[in-house]
Amino acid sequence: MLDKPLLLLSLIALAPRMLWAQSSAPDTPEPGSVEEIAQATTEARFLSPWVAYLPASASVVSPRAFWHRIPGAAGELVNSSSAYGYCRALAGSSARVRLFTIGRSEEGRDIVMLAIADEQGIQELERLRAATAALADPRTTDAAAAERIVASARPIYYFNAALHSDETGSTESVLELAYRLAVSEQTMIRRIRENLVVLINPVSNPDGRDKQVEWFYRFLKGRTDLASLPRQAPPYWSKYAFVDINRDAHQQVHETTKAVFRMFREWHPQVVHDLHESVALLVTWNGTGPINQYVDPLTYAERLELSFHEVQALTALGMPGVWTWNFGDDFAHLYLDAIATNHNSDGRGYETFGNGTAETLIPEQPGEGSTVEWYRPWPPPPPKTFTWSARDNVNYNETAMLAALDETARQSKSLLRNFYLKALHSWRKGLEQPPYAFLIPDGQGDPVRVAQLVARLLAQGIEVQRAAADLTLREGTFPAGTYVVRLDQPYRNYAVDLLAAQDYPRDAGEPYDDVSWELPAHYHLAAIPTADPRVRAANLTALGAAPHPQGAVSGSGPVYLLKDTGQEGLLEARYQLARYRISIAERAFSLNGADYPPGSWILAPQAGLGAVLHEAAAKLGLEFTSTASAPEVASHAAPVPRLGLWVPWADTDTIGWARYSLDQRHIPYVYVRDEDIRAGRLRDRYDVLLYGHVDLELAEQIQGIPRAWGPMPFKKTSSTPSFGTPAESDDITGGIGWSGLAELQDFVDAGGLLITLGSGSMLPLEGGMVRGVRREAGGVPRSTQGGGGAAAAASQSAATRTPGAHLRVSFARPDHPVAYGYSARTHVFRQNFPVYSIPRRWLRMAYCTTCLDGPFDPSGVVLEWGDREGAPLVVSGQAWGGEGLIGRPAILDLRSGSGHVIAFNFNPLHRDLNRGDQRMLWNAIINWRAIVRGALSDQPGGRGGAQHAQ
Repeated sequence: MLDKPLLLLSLIALAPRMLWAQSSAPDTPEPGSVEEIAQATTEARFLSPWVAYLPASASVVSPRAFWHRIPGAAGELVNSSSAYGYCRALAGSSARVRLFTIGRSEEGRDIVMLAIADEQGIQELERLRAATAALADPRTTDAAAAERIVASARPIYYFNAALHSDETGSTESVLELAYRLAVSEQTMIRRIRENLVVLINPVSNPDGRDKQVEWFYRFLKGRTDLASLPRQAPPYWSKYAFVDINRDAHQQVHETTKAVFRMFREWHPQVVHDLHESVALLVTWNGTGPINQYVDPLTYAERLELSFHEVQALTALGMPGVWTWNFGDDFAHLYLDAIATNHNSDGRGYETFGNGTAETLIPEQPGEGSTVEWYRPWPPPPPKTFTWSARDNVNYNETAMLAALDETARQSKSLLRNFYLKALHSWRKGLEQPPYAFLIPDGQGDPVRVAQLVARLLAQGIEVQRAAADLTLREGTFPAGTYVVRLDQPYRNYAVDLLAAQDYPRDAGEPYDDVSWELPAHYHLAAIPTADPRVRAANLTALGAAPHPQGAVSGSGPVYLLKDTGQEGLLEARYQLARYRISIAERAFSLNGADYPPGSWILAPQAGLGAVLHEAAAKLGLEFTSTASAPEVASHAAPVPRLGLWVPWADTDTIGWARYSLDQRHIPYVYVRDEDIRAGRLRDRYDVLLYGHVDLELAEQIQGIPRAWGPMPFKKTSSTPSFGTPAESDDITGGIGWSGLAELQDFVDAGGLLITLGSGSMLPLEGGMVRGVRREAGGVPRSTQGGGGAAAAASQSAATRTPGAHLRVSFARPDHPVAYGYSARTHVFRQNFPVYSIPRRWLRMAYCTTCLDGPFDPSGVVLEWGDREGAPLVVSGQAWGGEGLIGRPAILDLRSGSGHVIAFNFNPLHRDLNRGDQRMLWNAIINWRAIVRGALSDQPGGRGGAQHAQ
C-alpha cells in the first residue's frame, strides 16, 4: 500500500495523461492552432491542456489571425503598435471586451488597458467600479452596506505586462489570455468572466517595448547559442529608468507608474499582478521574511493561498518547476505591484524563465535552485538538459494566470469582503491606537521641501490637512499652518510606513532592495507622531491640492541677500539667475538684526535684478531681503558652471534618475557619452563633470560593453525608429577605454571639477586619478537574487553592509562649501557601496620597511560616517558591521593638478527619494570655482563650525 507522499506523486504523474484525454469541448480549436502550439513547445511537460489550442470564433479576431502566427512563435515579437492594434481589434469585435487608455509614455505612446468580463459585466463596468470604490472607504460604507455591495459586486483583477522590456514574453501571454477569456466557453473561463472583471495592460512601458523589439530584430534574431549572444537589451527602456522603473511605487516619477496608479484610483482592483522573467521555471511571488508590519495580515494570507493554488494546479497539470516563497523579502513594498499592497489590495507577481529573446535556447542555469523544498515540490530540470522557447514561457504564464483567476472567481466574495475589512482595520487602528496623527511643521528650513513631502503623500491617496490655528497637544504647541496627517483614514497603515522609521531585523536574511524608505529621513524633515487623540478635534482644513510656497522679496535697497536655511532649490535658483553675479558667504554674519549662516547669497546691485528675484521667489519659494549695503564677510564668486553629465552606455539606469532630477529643476547640462569622453578636450567644454552611480565594477566602467559585440549602433533609422532616444551612437561598445580615462585625468588636471557618486567613485579612487585612498571592503551594491549572485559577492560578503539605509554622518570640514545648509551632524542615505580608507600621503609601493603606507592625510575628508557625539549610526533601516564604516570618508575632496575630484560614498540622487541629501551635490556644483581654486573653506578646518538648520 502506498504511503501518502508516494500516492501524491503517483497522482501527479497520472494527472497529465488524464487531463490530456479531456476534450476541448465545448470549444472548437482554431484550425492549425493545436499543431502550431505543439510545435513551438519544446516538451509536452511544458504545456497544459488549458492553453494547448486557441478557441475558434466566427466573430472575434484571434491573435493568430491578426498576426498570422501564434503568440510565442519562435523568432517573433510584437511591438506596442501591433499589440495595441490587436487590442483595438479584439475590443471592436467582442462585446466582452472594452479598451481604455490610462496614460501616455514619456515619448508620447499610449498606455492601453483592456477590461474583460461577460456581457453583463461590461455593461455594468461603471457600477462595478463604484462598488469597489465604496468598499475602499469604511468611513462612508458601514458593515451592512458593505455586505450589500459584496453581494452584487465583482473583484477586479489587474495584470501588468512588459514593465521590464527585455522580459519579452508577458505581452504575448496576456494578449492570448485576453482572447481566450473573451471567446472560450470552457466552464472555468465562463466562471472567470461571470465573477470577475479582468484588466490587462499588455505593454505598460511601450517606449521600452519598442526599443527591445527593434533590438531583437537588429541583433538577436536567428541567434540561438546562448554563449555567443551579444548584449540582449538596448541601453534604454524608458526615458529615465531601466530596471529601476520597477522601484517607483513610493515616488510615482515614471509615466508607467503614474498610469498604473491612475488605474488603481479609478478601479480599486483587489489584485495588481505584475509579470516578470528571471527564474526557472515559474515563481509566484511570496517573499521570505521579514514581514512588513504595516501590511494587513489578510493580504499575506490571500497571496499565499493564491500562490499555493498555482503551485498545486500547475504541478497537477504535469508542469515542473513551479514554486513560491524564497524569492526576495516581504519587507520593502516599493515595486509596481506594491501600489496594491500599500493600498489594502494584493500585489502579486510571477518570475518565469524567459530568454530575453524570442528564439529557443538551451539554458545554462535553471535559476535560483533545483532542489526539492516544501515550497518547490517539483524543481526545474537540471541546467543544459532542456531547451526553452518563447512558447514555453507563454504556456507557463497563461496557465498560471488562468489558475489564479479561477481561484479568485471561486472566492470572489471573500476577496471583496477582505478588501473592505483591510480598509476597516487600517481606519480603526488610526482611531484606537497611537499614533493618532503625524504633524509636519511648515517652518523647517525649506518650506518647499516640506511641500514636496506633503505632495508625495497626497499623490498616494493619503489625506493631509492643515492646522487653521495653533494646535496644542501632549507633544507641544504647533503653529497654524502645520500639516497634519490624521491616521483615522483607510490608508493609515501606508501613511505610518512612509512617515515612521524602518527597523529591519539584524538576524534576518539578505534584503532584496532598500531597507529604509522613511520620507522624513529622505527629506531631512521632522514628522512628529502624536499620541493625543485630541488632534481629531483640532481646527483642520483638508488639502485638495499640493501646496506651493510662494516666497517673497522684502526690504529696500540695491543689495539682495538670501539666507541659506537648507533650501534644496538653490541650484535651480542659481541657473534661473544665470545672468547675474552672486557671491556666497564663507562665514556667518549678521546684518540689520538678522543672522545669516555660511552659504548665504549676496547679490550686488545689477540692472533688472529685482524683477527677476520676484519671479524666482514666487517659483521656488525663496525669501530674498534687500538692504542698503553688502555685509563685510569673506565670500567667493559663484559663476554658473558649464555642466556635463557623463552617462556610460554600459549602465544608464541610476544616472537616469540624475537626469530626471536635473530636468525637473530646469538645469541645463550636456549629455556626455563614452565617445565624447574619448574625444577629449573636455576642459574646453565643461567646468564640472558629474558621473553618477553605476552598477559596474571598475573594469566595466572603463571598458564598457565588450567591443567584440560591436559595432552596435543606437540610432534612429527606418528599421529602428525608436532608437536614438534620449541619446544616439554609431557604436555603444567599448566604454571610455584607457584613452578616455586619460582624458578625464587631463580634465581634472586642467582645472575641472569631477564629481562622482556611489560606485562611480571607484573610477577616480581606484583608477589612479587621485592617490592615497584604498578600498577596504565591499563592492557594487547588487542583490544576489534574480541571478546576480556572482556579481554581488564582494558587496554581500562584506562585514560592513548598509543595504539602503539612513545613516548618521558628521562634517569633518564643516566650513567646506559642500556643508552649506547643513548642521555639522546630519544623516544621508547609503546603499552597499565600497568602504574607503582615510587618505594617506602615499600608499604602499612595495613590501619593504621603508615602502609601506604613508601617514594619514585627513584634509581631503569633507564628510565622515558616524556621529561625532556618539548617536547611533542607523537612523532608519539597518546596518551590519557599522563599526567598519564609522570614521571612514563619506565625501572626499581631493586635488589633482589644477582641479579637484569630489567623491561621494553614497548616492544623493537615489531614485528621486533622498531630496534632503541633494543639497550636498548642488553645493558642489554651485561652488565649483571656489572648490577648484581653493577658497578659505578649502583649508583643513576644526571640528566646530556653523550649526544651522538642515
